[in-house]
Amino acid sequence: MWQPETVLFYSMNNRLSVLFIIAFNLAPLAGAIFFNWQPFEALWFFWMETLIMAVFNCIKIVFSQHRDLAVTQTDAAMVYHIGKAFRYLLVRIGIFLFYSIFIITFIGYVANNNTDKSGVLTTLLFQNRFFNLSLLISIFAQGYYLLFYFFRNRTFITAVPEQYASWFDSKLIIIHLVVVLGSFGSTFLIRQTSLGAYSGIVIIGIFCLFKCAVDLFNYEKVPEINVE
Repeated sequence: MWQPETVLFYSMNNRLSVLFIIAFNLAPLAGAIFFNWQPFEALWFFWMETLIMAVFNCIKIVFSQHRDLAVTQTDAAMVYHIGKAFRYLLVRIGIFLFYSIFIITFIGYVANNNTDKSGVLTTLLFQNRFFNLSLLISIFAQGYYLLFYFFRNRTFITAVPEQYASWFDSKLIIIHLVVVLGSFGSTFLIRQTSLGAYSGIVIIGIFCLFKCAVDLFNYEKVPEINVE
């Protein structure tokens, strides 16, 4: 049974979570404005986020118990879906590596309007401090949701492993669209408009707003906390 102070804790953190999602998705825009990020850095950041999410989804797959609500209070033995999680991770890593070639080659170099493209290698080798900080925040956020919205609110007891084992979830599909449209969009803005140096900021701003809307939509589907 949840104590009143626990329920209050989650209610207060719902608003904080929304603010965190907004701030997190605006990080690439801040990188474009203050740290000269190009569309590559923003797209690579979002793409790295999918790999981080895949790792945390593996943990959810392993511990999802798929029990009926009527038997959640029993002392039934835990079932660990390690094989399913391992297969899921292998597929997601394969998808990550396949699209990484396109992102690095085309967006990082071909469609990059920065004359000095050494920043691409700097980012790939984790020598971009703001990029690294943003990734650490992403890991912290995923850990937070895993702890409080999967384990602590006992979602793992009724969760179905398959709901986390999708190879192409909504966020991955959205980022696929962003990668493809972003590559052609950035090229068009650079060559066909007068935006020039500001084209990267425009493209990244559109990415951030679009992805933020998707994340907020998905956040609304987080399971309700059982307070009984």
